[in-house]
Amino acid sequence: MPSKKKVIKAYVSEEEHNKVSATAKQCSLSISAFAKAVCLGHDIKSREDQQARRELLKINADLARLGGLLKMWILDDDKHRLDVETLLKDLRLRQKELCEKVMSL
Repeated sequence: MPSKKKVIKAYVSEEEHNKVSATAKQCSLSISAFAKAVCLGHDIKSREDQQARRELLKINADLARLGGLLKMWILDDDKHRLDVETLLKDLRLRQKELCEKVMSL
């Protein structure tokens, strides 16, 4: 059964081939998948970008858990309420900054 897929060839120098190959490897893609994604205008994320995004999301989750613990503390101890509310506001601000960074990757 003949394949309905079409082949696209491109001639490149040794240096260009090495560069394309290295970049595809950084993105955990084959040269063919990398070339297809680039030609179709898809965003290509390197392995390092993906790892950084995962780490930032873990930090965001930790901040959310910390905020939850601080809220519990407010309910248990009214004399530190103002300090804890200030911390919560700061945590929300940091979470927002963190989410913006993650989305920019």
